[in-house]
Amino acid sequence: MATIGSGRSSLIRHKAGPAVNYTLVRYEGATTTSGTVGASTCIYEAYLFTDGFVELRLGNWANSGGFSGHYTAGGTGTSLSPSANTTYVWNASGTTTTFYSGYQYINGVATAAGSIAPSLGASSVGTWPPTNWTSLQNASVDDNFVSVTIAPTTFFGTSRTTAYIGSNAYITFGAGSDLYSGLSATVPAVDKFMFNAADRSYQRVAYLTAGGSK
Repeated sequence: MATIGSGRSSLIRHKAGPAVNYTLVRYEGATTTSGTVGASTCIYEAYLFTDGFVELRLGNWANSGGFSGHYTAGGTGTSLSPSANTTYVWNASGTTTTFYSGYQYINGVATAAGSIAPSLGASSVGTWPPTNWTSLQNASVDDNFVSVTIAPTTFFGTSRTTAYIGSNAYITFGAGSDLYSGLSATVPAVDKFMFNAADRSYQRVAYLTAGGSK
């Protein structure tokens, strides 16, 4: 199991690089198999950068007891213990990385800048879809997924142009999944990011793709 904040020499870049494009995904969900649109209890935003880095911003986050981390289809990867109102950064281009709590990814640099709220806030957005965002989901749904075309990147050593946002609090690559039980490093059997994944539901999902670093 990885230790949050350890092994920093493998992650931190000390010189600012060029701007890095990204796709930003927002998830508004619930711990249960249904929830109220506009009053979700589990909020995250995931910045999927074109160089394989990820910045995860958790807002209000009631999830607990689920499975977390990023893993290949075969189960190689790193565990995560997500906490409410916390920001994490990791390099997901490979399979053996460490999550960094309280970091941000700014102009191509992983920086110990402290946690920051999701760009649209830690709780559900009042107006949907948000300005400049594309809505993929706007109703409470159990055991489902939506697909989003993302800025080309490499995750787990494989080039990706599509991400699948699962209602059960995971993002998969290569194929979508609606599995809700037995979730583990190898289930579902695809490359994945898992954020306390379990039998959940989502009420809203949206995304935007931006040129240049945030």
